Amino acid sequence: MNMNKKILVSDYDQTFYLNDEDIEINKEAVDRFRKEGNIFVIATGRSYFDFHNKVNMYNFDYDYVIINHGATILDKNNNIFANFSINDGVINNIKDDLQLEKSIKSFCCSKLESRVDFEHSYLTKINVKYNTKEEAMTINEIINNKYSNDVNSYYVTENSLEIISNKTNKSKAINLLLERLNILQGNVYTIGDGYSDIEMIKDFNGYAMVNSVNELKQVAIREYESVSNLIDEIM
Repeated sequence: MNMNKKILVSDYDQTFYLNDEDIEINKEAVDRFRKEGNIFVIATGRSYFDFHNKVNMYNFDYDYVIINHGATILDKNNNIFANFSINDGVINNIKDDLQLEKSIKSFCCSKLESRVDFEHSYLTKINVKYNTKEEAMTINEIINNKYSNDVNSYYVTENSLEIISNKTNKSKAINLLLERLNILQGNVYTIGDGYSDIEMIKDFNGYAMVNSVNELKQVAIREYESVSNLIDEIM
């Protein structure tokens, strides 16, 4: 068991990335953190393609990435060591209850494929965008109430919801990393802002961004204006 190595797990949107200035400060802080032998992980709702667009745009380093809210875990060389698909048996029923005729757009993901349709096998995430937050929140509640044995549904930004297998979430993905890396749970620090971050904030040394949803703030140890501030404290 590695007693000294620390892991920092950060959400991406509105956390590691707030704006172009803040991400440069965070990149420098992460470099210092990793040079001391620690591990930096991004845990994002983004798909593989959408995440790597940001990596290419901002040129930042990491050791592992958890994409699609926990559905797939990859190392920095894009090797997959865990992947969780939604139960194919409930996809059609979920599709009906999503009331897609009311949506603006929708897409699905499958492992590293970031834009596939509902008929594709082994879906890892479903994304649906509605006209209003109220519509998205209502459908989100319906999905969680009817299909909790199979999926987790999260309200995300821009009037959208995203659905993944209930066999995973960001917290469960982190636990798989700990088993792989043989690191103490007490050495894990997490920070995020949204609904899909709540489990990892509750289960580890969890911190909130000041712009976080209230439900996350209620379970966080403290709030920060920047990921770099948390790194300064835990180093």
